[in-house]
Amino acid sequence: MSNLKKAILIVIAILIVVLIGVGAYLWFGVVGIDEKRIYSESKIVDENVNTGKTVLDETATYQVMNGFGASACWWSQDVGSWENCDDIMALLYDKEKGIGLNIYRYNLGAGSKGDNHILTENRATECFMKDSSGTYDFESTDISAKECLNLAKKHAGDDLRVTLFCNSPPVFLTKNGAGYGAPLKEDEEWVTNLDSSNYQAFADYCYTCTEHFINEGYRVTDISPVNEPQYSWAAWYNDDATYSVNQEGCHYSKTETRDLLKVMVNRFSETDVEKNGCRVSMFESGSAEGKDSSCAAYYDCILGKGPKYVFRNKILRDYFDSVSVHSYWSSTEDKEKAAQYLSSKYSTYDVAATEYCQMTNDENTGVFDLISAEKDGTNGMTIDYGVAMAKVIVDDLTILNAKEWDWWTACSYGVYPDGLIYLNPDNHDDIQLSKRFWCLGNFSRFIDEGATRIAGSSGVDGVSSCAFVNPNNKTVVVYVNNTPEDKNTRITTTGDYEVYTTSDKYDLEKTADGTAGDVNVELPSMSVVTVIYK
Repeated sequence: MSNLKKAILIVIAILIVVLIGVGAYLWFGVVGIDEKRIYSESKIVDENVNTGKTVLDETATYQVMNGFGASACWWSQDVGSWENCDDIMALLYDKEKGIGLNIYRYNLGAGSKGDNHILTENRATECFMKDSSGTYDFESTDISAKECLNLAKKHAGDDLRVTLFCNSPPVFLTKNGAGYGAPLKEDEEWVTNLDSSNYQAFADYCYTCTEHFINEGYRVTDISPVNEPQYSWAAWYNDDATYSVNQEGCHYSKTETRDLLKVMVNRFSETDVEKNGCRVSMFESGSAEGKDSSCAAYYDCILGKGPKYVFRNKILRDYFDSVSVHSYWSSTEDKEKAAQYLSSKYSTYDVAATEYCQMTNDENTGVFDLISAEKDGTNGMTIDYGVAMAKVIVDDLTILNAKEWDWWTACSYGVYPDGLIYLNPDNHDDIQLSKRFWCLGNFSRFIDEGATRIAGSSGVDGVSSCAFVNPNNKTVVVYVNNTPEDKNTRITTTGDYEVYTTSDKYDLEKTADGTAGDVNVELPSMSVVTVIYK
């Protein structure tokens, strides 16, 4: 055999070994060997249909809860200076005086204050970064918003979970010097407002702000730099050639999102901030969607293990332990598809439902027909809106196994169904509490951080439910009767029990209590009812 033939055979053999090695790495190292999480099933719960009796199965367990919260956009920068700010924060974060939220979502503003293109003045925010050289001012910036955070901690306690989130990078880092995209013509493609050369500066900004709040004594658990990246967030042209925009925001393609998150993760990993319990959140999807959706495309680009992404995102797969979704635009069927997709490809990642409100153009609100009938708009203060929101919460907790559930803006002004509490800037004592506020309290006041969801069913047609066991061993069952008929269910309690009801008549009021035994629980029409027992 000639030397040339020998050389060719050696080269071929080496190539075969390399290909086998690469194939083995792809298959065994990244493709199919991750442990798949399979949640428990309960036969006794699945078979409990129309029995009129609540069945719980503590052997079938699901997610462990972070808790419930709301965003401080766009009201905290005003309310923090009001004389009754403490009363408002007590309503939101005190378990005795209010609904006992334990998660506070603080907006790290981009610095659009004074930008007249933003249609609503209080959506133009202050920014802790004061110029592109990296000068910061934490003392005199966002004073009122920081006071609201301080009072939330006062009422919720030191264990208050704080999420810092960005709608846009600071204006000093963006391409157009604004907290939103430049206006686009109809046929123009969406573009990001953050050049990749500023990814590191944006990461440094997020880190510096997080470090500041931790040093101030806050328990910052999450920093979320990318909000709903799959949308345009660009201004629009008006008829007179001027342009306008609703709020700060920034578009990122799926690859831009991935590349930015890599920089963020590298900045935060193995730092004092991480050691204090704060992690970077993956992008917050604008909706919960399944296969062939834009949401799934982002997941695959960031977490996927196929040949296209396998070598590009290993650091992200190893770092992230959860995904974040918003509940807009998502029907029960959409969430089932999202859950199926996550289970099939990314089952080891937890889910956090980090934003929702009843937008007037979202047909999946459960009250779209009521909203559409209001020619002059509505705040949606009635029990119909509260129960519809509660149904969304139960879907997110039981279909998506969400470990966290956050409403969008805790307080609101004007006319729009996006608030829990409605405020009057001209009369600070004029505080209106929606039924959504009280219905959320049926969950947030009683389900603690660290609670474990267990299998359960109400046994009543038209009544959805979810059940949890708190760290103190108290069992909490929440029922949502989204029908026009009064109903009831029987539940066997193993300790003294209490029942709290929100309905057209009641605002999270104790409507029954007693000793252990077989209890008849009344579920008024259009109501949310919580039963607690030890």
